[in-house]
Amino acid sequence: MLLTDQYPGINSKEFKQFLERENIRMVFTAVDAPFSNGLNERLNQTLVNKIRCKINENNKKTAWTTIAQKCVEKYNETEHTVTKFAPKYLLEGENVNVLPLELKKTCTREVLKRDRKLALKNTIKSHNHNKKIFDLHRQNHNFKIGDRVYVENGNRLNRKKLEELRIGPYKILKKISNSIYEIDIGHRKEESNFYHVTKLTPVEVYVGK
Repeated sequence: MLLTDQYPGINSKEFKQFLERENIRMVFTAVDAPFSNGLNERLNQTLVNKIRCKINENNKKTAWTTIAQKCVEKYNETEHTVTKFAPKYLLEGENVNVLPLELKKTCTREVLKRDRKLALKNTIKSHNHNKKIFDLHRQNHNFKIGDRVYVENGNRLNRKKLEELRIGPYKILKKISNSIYEIDIGHRKEESNFYHVTKLTPVEVYVGK
């Protein structure tokens, strides 16, 4: 399965045909909702920042692809703040600790299995903590097929000052998941009508304001 945003290059007919031939399912995130794929977005942001720093580090010209590869390697060898282990260690069992060789502990299969379980436990704990904070200000709407809603008008960073904040109302056609709905916006591509619940406002609530 391939989880992706709605970047036009990825969303092309040719690429979709390739995935179909290879029997690979493609799932799109909702429109203007990068947090739908938050882990990848955060990783990309970290890597872009590292690449930017390296490119501007000195006057020596190096291909950005070479710099990107080195940055990815360094990232994989760095202890993660949540899991408390380096990705390379968890994936391959290679001890990338900066300690001298004579001070490094031998990584046995049992130790690696234990550390992977601990990393998963730490990840779940962090996820639940972040969810608790996010849910403090979240308004849950249980929309039904046929409900009419207003949709947030594009990305707020690209919106002009006097443009409408919301457009519609539009009818809900399908519930994709607990967070994603297909809205009758009228876009040709089905996935371009997928919206995250945080982008939707019930007609009665909007009119009431």
